[in-house]
Amino acid sequence: MRVALFITRFNDTFFPGTGRAVVSLLERLGHSVEFPPEQTCCGQAHFDTG
Repeated sequence: MRVALFITRFNDTFFPGTGRAVVSLLERLGHSVEFPPEQTCCGQAHFDTG
C-alpha cells in the first residue's frame, strides 16, 4: 500500500524523531511512504506564538 505522509512543521522541527519512527513503522509493515511535494507550512507555529 502507498501512504502519503503529511509532515507538519511541529513534527519536522520540534519532534523529528517521531516522523522518522512513523516512516520506519510503516515501511516495516510493508507500506511505501511518499511525501507530497505540494505540502507547505500552514503557519501554525507562527500563529501560536502571536
